Amino acid sequence: MISSNQWWGWGEDIALAVTESAALARAEVLVKSVIAETEAACDLRRGDAEIHAVNLGQGTPVQVSPRLSALLRSALWAARMTDGAVNPLAGDDAALDLESVPPIHPLPSYRDVQLDGETVLAPWGVSLDITATARADTVDRAAALVARSLECGVLVEIGATVASAGHGPAGGWEVSLPDHTVVELPTGSALASHTADDEQTDRWHTVSVMATDAVWADAAAATALRRGIGAVSWLEQYELAARLVDTRGRIHTTRAWSSPRAA
Repeated sequence: MISSNQWWGWGEDIALAVTESAALARAEVLVKSVIAETEAACDLRRGDAEIHAVNLGQGTPVQVSPRLSALLRSALWAARMTDGAVNPLAGDDAALDLESVPPIHPLPSYRDVQLDGETVLAPWGVSLDITATARADTVDRAAALVARSLECGVLVEIGATVASAGHGPAGGWEVSLPDHTVVELPTGSALASHTADDEQTDRWHTVSVMATDAVWADAAAATALRRGIGAVSWLEQYELAARLVDTRGRIHTTRAWSSPRAA
């Protein structure tokens, strides 16, 4: 029997569902512990967040915790996979202290951020913000931890990013999209949705992507939202299951989404 709970945290609605009622309370403790660990590592709203030390390093190597190292690795991976569309430097000049960058140096990019084990070197003038990928990484990590620790099926959702793990219900998990359409999420997979504001796109209103993990689903949805007419072909290139709603309310899907398990 599926049991669930919801609460507010980290600036988002958080939802948890498990296949064993007796596991719900312990699962919630585990999920909250993963969220707390991530917030302590990279929540820029916290003055004591570990990422501030990296941002203050300004070209000096900084030793970080294993958790922040993992989060940075996910962020840099997402940046590479999307060719910088998902950018740990926030994707614009606001992430750079342009006046502090010596004029003889080119403007730094995510490719200049070096991560060696648990040592991070961010270029001079760079300020990292990995919030988006950190939330997706946290969803993945929390779902895996609950499934492994409590030996049950689990669904974890933070905002519009969802991950499942363990032995799920027959047919998969029922998940609502931003337009309230309900889809079946296969056990062991993830789903993320991004909704545009007026400045982001003149073609897509919402993009939802299923993938094997939440970091990739989130990065792909964010990227497709910005790619305009080329979004579907870009998603097809990676054989991703995706559902796109254009600004006129028309629905477009990739071939993988047409599968009965993703419909």
